[in-house]
Amino acid sequence: MRKKIFSEKTIPVLFDVVVWGGFAAFLVASYIACQTLLERFPGPINKILGMFQDFVA
Repeated sequence: MRKKIFSEKTIPVLFDVVVWGGFAAFLVASYIACQTLLERFPGPINKILGMFQDFVA
């Protein structure tokens, strides 16, 4: 029986899938965490966002 050999492109593609998948999962988790904070503490968050907008403007 012949052994199956990974092609040269398989490992980098799998690496990219894992890295970008992890990054996407991090972004989704950050979004959910921010939404939760906005719901729990709307006053302080709005004040911080207002200060940031004033600084940027």
